[in-house]
Amino acid sequence: MDTEVKIPVSTSRYWRSTTFTRSSKSSGKKGSPTGSVTKVTSINLIHTYSIILIKLTNVTHVINIITPGNIQAVVSILLPISKLNTSVNETDMKNFLHTVSKTISLKSIDVWKFLKNPQNESVSRTGSLLLQSVENFNTHFNLQNDTLNIKEENLEFRAARIGRQSNQTPFNVNFGNFSIEEYANLSASVSISTEEFEDTTNDTVIIIAYPTWIDILPQNTTFSGNFMINGLVMTITSNITKSVNISMTFSTRNRMLDLNTAMCAFWDFSGNGAWNNTGCISEINGENIICNCEHLTSFSILMSPYLIDDPGLGEITRIGVAVSIGCLLITIIIEGIVWKYVTKNKTSYIRHIAILNIAVNLLVADVCFIVASAVDPGTRACTAATFFIHFFYLALFFWMLTMGLLLVYHLLFLFHDLSKSVMMGISFSIGYLCPLIISVITIGVTDPRNSYTREGACWLGWDKGYPLLAFVIPALAIIAINLIVLIVVIFKLLRPTIGDGSRSNNEERETFKQVVRSIAVLTPILGLTWAFGISTFQKDSAKVFHYIFTILNAFQGFFILIFGTFTDKKVSFDYYSYRFSGITGGIL
Repeated sequence: MDTEVKIPVSTSRYWRSTTFTRSSKSSGKKGSPTGSVTKVTSINLIHTYSIILIKLTNVTHVINIITPGNIQAVVSILLPISKLNTSVNETDMKNFLHTVSKTISLKSIDVWKFLKNPQNESVSRTGSLLLQSVENFNTHFNLQNDTLNIKEENLEFRAARIGRQSNQTPFNVNFGNFSIEEYANLSASVSISTEEFEDTTNDTVIIIAYPTWIDILPQNTTFSGNFMINGLVMTITSNITKSVNISMTFSTRNRMLDLNTAMCAFWDFSGNGAWNNTGCISEINGENIICNCEHLTSFSILMSPYLIDDPGLGEITRIGVAVSIGCLLITIIIEGIVWKYVTKNKTSYIRHIAILNIAVNLLVADVCFIVASAVDPGTRACTAATFFIHFFYLALFFWMLTMGLLLVYHLLFLFHDLSKSVMMGISFSIGYLCPLIISVITIGVTDPRNSYTREGACWLGWDKGYPLLAFVIPALAIIAINLIVLIVVIFKLLRPTIGDGSRSNNEERETFKQVVRSIAVLTPILGLTWAFGISTFQKDSAKVFHYIFTILNAFQGFFILIFGTFTDKKVSFDYYSYRFSGITGGIL
């Protein structure tokens, strides 16, 4: 059942009513405006705008402004109100901001993505017009006390009196700790020296921060290059007309992007609107960006959407993944050829099942990785690619866990025997059911919040909702467990030599060789090479750790072929004249 609420809509100085519609079938992503014009009245706007703002506030309590038509209707009301040459009081400001907050809510982000699409020429300026109406309305505000703070769900408003009589040196405002989880890491501060207002005695500075506007305004710029908004959007206005120098400090939303590409910019309302960096200078301060600008308007920081890249690491990754895919195909082919020869007993059968699944999952994950690199970020194809990469890499780790648990089982429970069907059931449940549950829950929870994938890449996001933890935590837990498995294996190999003084030096050397071979064989198969990735998460970590991690994991398919297949004595072909040797089969 549709709900209809009628309020006035402007035509120049006069008003007509419009109908806001709430429909349970409305998707909010496309379609024509739902507002419909009814009768025209002849009431002067300047005397009624306060009542209209109250009615708008009441409407937003009844209806979510999450359809293109409703958003356009709100903007068509607020823009002419903002241009009125009249004094705005605190009540009017609160009602105005409440309506703006409801119009830029998290629920409306998908609608705004539709509205800002350049192909929709008739509505692509909607976000720019709404921002312009806020700036215009601020210039008419009459601050009754020295300060005023207004906090709505999707914006924060700060106003303060500044000048020779304000005794504020300098004027500082900080924003952060936003309640919306997707924008909780955004923060910014503004500093204005009172020297900028030494010629005035009673000036008002207004600053509004809107976390959601980072996903509402278009990314187009007046300068060359590919950029995306990566900081809090703030509107800074004053009721004087002279230029004012300000300093702003922004945290970055996506901290994986290169700070050296950061551009301080303001929203230029000319034409359809675009980001302009004229009169602004940026500098890096730790993990933040400082912007020094010589005028007041709406600001943010823009950065290149491409992640920080090292050409050497990229080349190693490309070569390593290609070699890895080739080696994994060879592994699978060899396993298929010798399958009936190496799976005659239960222990060997389960071991080769694990090896084969490790190879298959790593192969599919590598292929998905290559496909994802060719997919445009932010698309549904990118979301699908991210899901499959997440699932198959998790499956890889869980099969490595299965391999480790099988190894411990045969080392510690010599006289306890499980049937083949039970061991297969346990192995496949761990290897596929666990990663499937984690992957489905991750996409189910984070994708509706637009936080599943990261900006500029088809991989799990980090800055909003932290979906990457759904990969990192299981992977680190499995690495820790398999590291314990490796320690148990080494202890088992060394135990006969403890307290045995009769052993010769040759026997001790042989035991030492067994330990070294065990470490070499088990480290790639159990996924312990991924432990080197822990160091790369640290800020300013040495490049050598990045190279070690990249080499070991890009070539993981090669290591699995060598240590998982070629070192198995049972994997041999009389008709190919290959001779494989190693200890992995003996351990299991």
